Amino acid sequence: MTPSSVAGAAPRADRARPRQGHAADIGRGARVLLYTSADCWRGAGISFIEIASALEPCGFVPRILATDPVVAAEFNAAGLQATCVPGGRGESTRLRAYLRRHEVAALLVDRAHDLRVATYATFGTRMPVIFRYNHFRQRPPTDALIRLAYRTTLREQVFLSSEARDRVLGDVPFMRRVPATTIHEGVDPLEFRPNRRAATEFRRWTGSGAEPFLLGVGALAPEKRYDVLFDALRLLQHPPRLLVCGEGSQERELRAKAEQLRIDVRFLGRVPRSELIGAYSACSAFVHTGCVETFGLAVLEAMACARPVIVSAGGALPEVVGRDGSCGTLVVPNSASNFAEAIGCLLSQPERAARQGARARERANRHFSLTAMRRAYVNLAARHAGHRLLVDV
Repeated sequence: MTPSSVAGAAPRADRARPRQGHAADIGRGARVLLYTSADCWRGAGISFIEIASALEPCGFVPRILATDPVVAAEFNAAGLQATCVPGGRGESTRLRAYLRRHEVAALLVDRAHDLRVATYATFGTRMPVIFRYNHFRQRPPTDALIRLAYRTTLREQVFLSSEARDRVLGDVPFMRRVPATTIHEGVDPLEFRPNRRAATEFRRWTGSGAEPFLLGVGALAPEKRYDVLFDALRLLQHPPRLLVCGEGSQERELRAKAEQLRIDVRFLGRVPRSELIGAYSACSAFVHTGCVETFGLAVLEAMACARPVIVSAGGALPEVVGRDGSCGTLVVPNSASNFAEAIGCLLSQPERAARQGARARERANRHFSLTAMRRAYVNLAARHAGHRLLVDV
């Protein structure tokens, strides 16, 4: 998943606002804890913000527990109540103490490590654990603690795409013991849309002028395969500039590789949401070379901003972009030559790129509704807090 949050962003007033007397009493004050041990801000953080912001107007009391102070600060800056606790040794003991002290009704995690911690913390209790399957590796986690979770504390698993659900449940029989739900990520078409003013400001801030540039958004981590993108740019006769929005453990390595290949890459770090919308709106094309995505939120955001996207035909990305090529270009995973060809072709045909971007926005609006995502998570929480389901918002 991608780092598209903004520090200091206030929660939007339109998030999951229920009609008076209809949905506001669904949660009945039930406390739902979202737990994360992520060590940097990723796209999953955006999902947690949307989930928490959907639950609160429906009568739940969402709380976030993070083991990284920077991640906790991001949640608090977005208007949510987040607490930072130390990770590492004793992590499950601290989580168990928090669950008891605050009378949590349901616990939601989205990393394999956090599911293991939650299994220790809730073992022997009746606490329902919900797992958002956000595991980047091709092979699902199947160690002893994960198996124990599926036999004991785990009540429901949420897949972000049908591709991941079918593949994981097909490959790992013991995971079929737990009910599975597919909830796609959603995007707000009023927030993520073509924005000329934001594009102009972004170009001014980055000194991009009127020159075409490619955009990459995502953690600087091995699974994003920036190395493939860099190799693809090297193969182009006149490679455009690449702007990368994101942070992570691979930054030093990637900077060195870009310098070695003598390609024009600018690393912008974590970019506030308002400026990220400008980045999407200003770029000539959005490129994503990672091929193990459980969804690909940054790809969806770029599509909503009417940008042509060039992505790996791996993981959930074909499900997001569509397989017919009308809304985005799918490329053989990990093939620098195929990415180079796709980039060159799209940049040489601006009218085709514009048509593809317009269709991409239509697809994002039609298939990945933020309202549907919010409603699904409210219903998910209601099922495990023992309350009635949300019929409508």
